[in-house]
Amino acid sequence: MSDITVIKTLPPGTSKLYELRIYSIKPSCMGNYLQITKGKYHLRKAHSKLVGSWITEIGDVNEALHLWEYDNLSHRASVRAALGADRTWKVEYANEAHEYFDRQHSQLLSVPWGTVATEPFVEGGIYQLCALQVRSDAANMDIDKFSQITSIQERLLSEKKTGKLMGVFTTQIGDCDTVYQLWNYKTMDDVLECKEALDNNSFYRSQGAFVKVSSKLLTALTSVSPLL
Repeated sequence: MSDITVIKTLPPGTSKLYELRIYSIKPSCMGNYLQITKGKYHLRKAHSKLVGSWITEIGDVNEALHLWEYDNLSHRASVRAALGADRTWKVEYANEAHEYFDRQHSQLLSVPWGTVATEPFVEGGIYQLCALQVRSDAANMDIDKFSQITSIQERLLSEKKTGKLMGVFTTQIGDCDTVYQLWNYKTMDDVLECKEALDNNSFYRSQGAFVKVSSKLLTALTSVSPLL
């Protein structure tokens, strides 16, 4: 058992479950996807709570990301069943939109501490989705370590007044041993300025032996996303 990576969990910040759905759009179809989504996605939003929708600006391009909130898996199952029975949703949106997908990816997430923000630091800013994954040889990585890493970045942004944390999520079903941070910044340059400051922080830098970080920059899908 010693070679198995373990993330200890704290009492959850919220009992809600979140589903992150990532759609890879065929490059030639992105314009069509955006048009139908902006015009018809209210049909999907009528069934459950949408936290936010984004398009990847830098990272895995031609991606659309949607973050949904559910009470539990039974709630999600009832929503999916209702969507399957919703003829208007299928005829006016789903049947056409699915033709634009190259692939789909879904993960079930929970919130280990704190809450999920409902207001951005600034509307029209830039979002960053960071994935912090425990390295395979880093046994017994405690969730508290992720909290410390996150608090360093929160403090930097608070001091500089350039952004804020929107939420922290851990994977329940999907990529194992992964913590996601969702940040909102005024500008893309603020993201790089924050990264430079983090790289100069000795504690943050020392965690590179245990945690592998990847990220992507996102823009909110206007007229669809509650978070702009």
